[in-house]
Amino acid sequence: MQQTLMYVIIAILTALVAALAGSFVTVIEGGRPTTAFKAGAFTFAGALTLLVVVMDAIGVVGS
Repeated sequence: MQQTLMYVIIAILTALVAALAGSFVTVIEGGRPTTAFKAGAFTFAGALTLLVVVMDAIGVVGS
């Protein structure tokens, strides 16, 4: 149980790093703050979904 929780926390933190990178790239390219926020939100959702699917495929999370 504790190991599964650790992997979930790592997945969330990884998704947050991806979201921050997506926002940073948007700002560097001259985007507005609202555009950067949207890019970060979409990147976070996509990265978290992908990470959960991969962890489920390797048997870390899920039933």
